Amino acid sequence: MRQHRMHAFGAALVVLALAAGACGSGGGGKTLASTFVFGAPPDCPTNPFCQIGLKKTYGIEFKEVKKLDFGGPLTVNALKSGAIQVGELFSSSIYNPDFVGLVDDKHLEAADNLVPLVRKSLDSPDIDTILNAVMAKLTTQKLLALNKEFDIDKKDGVTIANEFIQANGLLGSPTTTGSGKTLTIGVSSKFNEQVILAEAFKILLENAGYTVNTKEDLESRKISDPALFSGQIDIKVEYLASESIQNDPSAKVSGDPSNNESILKQLMSGKGVDVLNFSPATDENVFVVTKATASKYGLSKVSDLAKKP
Repeated sequence: MRQHRMHAFGAALVVLALAAGACGSGGGGKTLASTFVFGAPPDCPTNPFCQIGLKKTYGIEFKEVKKLDFGGPLTVNALKSGAIQVGELFSSSIYNPDFVGLVDDKHLEAADNLVPLVRKSLDSPDIDTILNAVMAKLTTQKLLALNKEFDIDKKDGVTIANEFIQANGLLGSPTTTGSGKTLTIGVSSKFNEQVILAEAFKILLENAGYTVNTKEDLESRKISDPALFSGQIDIKVEYLASESIQNDPSAKVSGDPSNNESILKQLMSGKGVDVLNFSPATDENVFVVTKATASKYGLSKVSDLAKKP
């Protein structure tokens, strides 16, 4: 997840660094969590999927909550330096080999699988076939690898998209199916995967005869949703739970992607937008620990943070 998703969806991804926290106490009694400092997104104290959710779902409170960034360099550096013992990252950008994901065993996080949205007035079976084929090949591990190429290896989105297309046999013979039709794909540059997928969609749709433009720097859903609903863009990649919450804060999203898909389809149907097939890949908040910390404290799942120190 990235910043604008966190405002809609919340933060519950936690990373424990090598340095063990000093002893302390949280409001819910002494637990491992109560001895750790949590480096959190700015909205964490009031976000039901962050500080509130961790207490309600897991019964854990931290010694201190430091407001940092949304799974970005401030959090990573604080973890590396030992300034915090707990932080937040995203499942699609955990590149450090010393970090190990903890299982969200009580399902605080809702399923946020990637999914294409297409304006109904321009959608067609051939567009659906092209985009759905891409999503079917996108697993969380592949997503992580693609983002690492973009973020760490500094490859450009077109190169990564072409390699993904070739590796997965997605490029067929050129057709003229979309001849005379123009599509605009909306992209948030804050999401590496959106940049890469937009390039993949563009390559494949142009191969089918469409003229394809991209509209970049749609930094938040407050911009990209109206752009889609009004026809300024025709396609964008979204996330099942986050987009549902954005359009209905009371939406009953859960850890079941099919449930979240059903909710999103209902919400989008009245806005003239089709929800295509979601990918196996999901970009969610995940509790993560360093290998050393996992070994020292016996941590494999989030509920282990509620153990006595």
